[in-house]
Amino acid sequence: MKCREFIYVGEPAPQITEQAYTAFYLHLQKSILASLEKRELLTHSQYSRCIEEIEKQYCQKNRSQA
Repeated sequence: MKCREFIYVGEPAPQITEQAYTAFYLHLQKSILASLEKRELLTHSQYSRCIEEIEKQYCQKNRSQA
């Protein structure tokens, strides 16, 4: 596969911070884990455990920001 380089020439992209886009980061992490499980790089139990930890961190951050 040929390696390609892309250069963004539009307006500056907004800064994505974890505090402002927590739900986005949560779903991004879940989708990465699902991809790893689908490719059989994670077992279902490893996937489940990682999801539990991510959701636990997400809940802790939401409580601390309230």
